[in-house]
Amino acid sequence: MRRAERRVLIIKLAFVAVFAVLCAGIWWHQLNVVKPRNACLSHPGAQWFSKTGTCKIPPGSACEAGGNWWDPVTKTCAHVVYIPDLTGKKP
Repeated sequence: MRRAERRVLIIKLAFVAVFAVLCAGIWWHQLNVVKPRNACLSHPGAQWFSKTGTCKIPPGSACEAGGNWWDPVTKTCAHVVYIPDLTGKKP
């Protein structure tokens, strides 16, 4: 009976170890893959590359998301200036 109890204990410990490793793997995956991917895809125009785990945000969409104006020819991100703010006249 002593050997049987020992085998049961070893099997229990093996299951607990496998469970702990799987929990740690899922936790790591959530922190290092899922959160960055969701943060990337919440940005308009962004692309997620799963093989490298990188996020590419086109400069035009990043500029326009900030409320600015993007010129694709000169690749310039410019701030829009409202003319009545400069002149002080009412529109």
